[in-house]
Amino acid sequence: MHAINFTDARKHFADTMKRVTDDAEPVRVMRRDAPDIVMIDAGEYEALIETVYLFSNPANAAHINESMKQAERGEFVEVEY
Repeated sequence: MHAINFTDARKHFADTMKRVTDDAEPVRVMRRDAPDIVMIDAGEYEALIETVYLFSNPANAAHINESMKQAERGEFVEVEY
């Protein structure tokens, strides 16, 4: 994750936002007298929130983990629409 101080973030705000969206890489904005913040692309944020939601239910998390293991083993089911 790229880090930038608050002054530089303010001076180069548009460029920093472009970097975040173009590279899909968060940028940490370090502040002297306050907690740091992280700038993240809105789509990436929504994906993170969805992932947290899906894994917040233990049964759902177990099902997802088992599905991922099956995929790693090459066990796929073809579905025709």
